[in-house]
Amino acid sequence: MIRRLALALALAAATAVGLPATASAAPATVGNTDGDGLSVRSAPTRASASLGLVWDGRAVDVSCQAAGQSVTNTRGFTSDLWDYVPALGGYLADAYMATGHDYRIPGVPDCGGSSAPSLIPVSQFHGQPNQGEDCGPASVVSALLAAGAAPRGWNPANPVAAVNQARRDMGYDPTWNNPAQFGTNETDVRRALAANGFGSTLSTGFDASLSHVRAGGQAVMAGNMIDLPWSGANVAHFLTVAGYNAATGEYLVLDPASRPVVYRAGRSVLAAYWDNHLGRAAVLL
Repeated sequence: MIRRLALALALAAATAVGLPATASAAPATVGNTDGDGLSVRSAPTRASASLGLVWDGRAVDVSCQAAGQSVTNTRGFTSDLWDYVPALGGYLADAYMATGHDYRIPGVPDCGGSSAPSLIPVSQFHGQPNQGEDCGPASVVSALLAAGAAPRGWNPANPVAAVNQARRDMGYDPTWNNPAQFGTNETDVRRALAANGFGSTLSTGFDASLSHVRAGGQAVMAGNMIDLPWSGANVAHFLTVAGYNAATGEYLVLDPASRPVVYRAGRSVLAAYWDNHLGRAAVLL
């Protein structure tokens, strides 16, 4: 749930601080699929969820590379390297990519370990005292993971620790439900991101927010669940728009109040979610 401060709109002009260093993306081109297309995967394995297809000749920008499952292309070349493409929100098998290099691209970082970009839907419901109002903290955790960072307190076996830490970073006691405290707001989200070393900006422009996601960023977006096809609850809410599938024109959505899956939503769905009381804002990282 969202609690909106009267001064929230004034933060639109606030200066972002603590922006993490970002490596330059390297250009690459999809090829050798014999017209079958190449699946965008949520992780560097062929068994992971497909986020859509890209076709021969498609130019992309690779932000990091990861060792994963070995893949053999149609010309018999085998590689265990996978290329992460922020604009697609997933990985492409490097065996099908023309990067100008036989293996690693010099200067492109490794995606491995705790810093791997991951689309992980983190639920707000773990039985903690504030679980009904923890959509903001849970969305912060999902957004940080999608940005390739390990959130404070992150343990894949116990996500509630990171959710509680995000709530603590917002300035609230996660062990006690304050009946006078209703949800969290955009200022709280920015405060938790800053505690993790991420600068952020408040956007009150819907199309500008989606453009940021298409460029490889993430948006913790405010709105109302009533207009989400997988929900329908009339509740002010935060969720994470974590990526974009250019092949289908769909945005990849992590909703802490719904099933732990990566939802796909078109612009119209997100516009309806956005255009509500306590919505019409997003925190961009």
